[in-house]
Amino acid sequence: MTQKRKVGFPRMDNYNVILKYLTEVGLDCTYVMAPPMTRHTLELGSRYSPDFVCAPFKYTLGSMLEMLQSPGGVDVLLETGGVCRLGYYGELQKQILHDLGYSMDFVNLADMGKHKLRGYYAAAKALNPDVKIPKALAALKDGLQAIRWLDEIEDRVRRDRGFEVQRGSMKQVFDAFLCELSAARCGQDLRAAYENASAGLDAVALRKPERPLRVGIVGEYYTVMDDFGNHNAERILSYMGEGVEIHRWMSFTHRNLEYDEQADLETILPYVRYSMGPTTSATLAAAIRYADAGFDGIVHLKSFGCTPEVDAMAVLQNISADRKIPILYLSYDSQTGDAGVQTRLEAFYDMIDMKRKKLL
Repeated sequence: MTQKRKVGFPRMDNYNVILKYLTEVGLDCTYVMAPPMTRHTLELGSRYSPDFVCAPFKYTLGSMLEMLQSPGGVDVLLETGGVCRLGYYGELQKQILHDLGYSMDFVNLADMGKHKLRGYYAAAKALNPDVKIPKALAALKDGLQAIRWLDEIEDRVRRDRGFEVQRGSMKQVFDAFLCELSAARCGQDLRAAYENASAGLDAVALRKPERPLRVGIVGEYYTVMDDFGNHNAERILSYMGEGVEIHRWMSFTHRNLEYDEQADLETILPYVRYSMGPTTSATLAAAIRYADAGFDGIVHLKSFGCTPEVDAMAVLQNISADRKIPILYLSYDSQTGDAGVQTRLEAFYDMIDMKRKKLL
């Protein structure tokens, strides 16, 4: 009997549990779960990264190295795809790892988008030449639905966790949800995990005012979605004062599965007449929607050196001035510390809280 290939993918927020399902159930491979991101991950990735690359490159390279150095290692690494230049970084990461003496195979997810279904078919065959395509397609359908459920549950947690009667109640529900997703072996298991999480969140007692402070999160794809990459900015802000309702448009569902760039271009037309980058249109459109919906503030998150989001900042300043909404800009690199992020978020909260009270 042929031994199953061990497949790894860099840590990416909570989506790795879905990748585990696709890899094991759909492709009949063994999925090696990347360890949670830590300071060690960043230091490891930074040690072997060129100076010019963004922080997500260093995070993902460090995550690959941790998997390769774990007991048993991996046979195949799924290279990082991305909607920005991160999509090209996979080739550079592959070269770095080969130069370090690692000899595993690579499957570049950035190539999949170029050929649509043919690309997915080629990737599946590269991971398991004996893959049963109907089974893989069924798992893919289930996995894509599970991503939507994951994003939906995470949205609920983001909006309401600052108002829990017992702090941490929603985290308990969400952690259990991730465990159930990770253990799922069929579509029914995925659905059951979603229904259990929905019921669990419904049961959490909240103390939420009629008009809570509301903050919208916008910015660069990876940094916005990864808690370690943004130093838990959403969670920290959620619990300030009497609680803050956090909204974030950017997710795999919105950006990769359901994105309508033309609609965003129409929304930002008063400020921009063309697409400025892979996430910039979405950043600007979300900021306009938050401002027009009466949000109290916006937080813009990006990695240091992210060119599209640097361009977005100039337009965001105009949106802020025109629509009278404060915007906090946070840039992250390998030297960013938790204390600095905490201090800036506290100052931002104090400002929007005082502004709200003056208007009452």
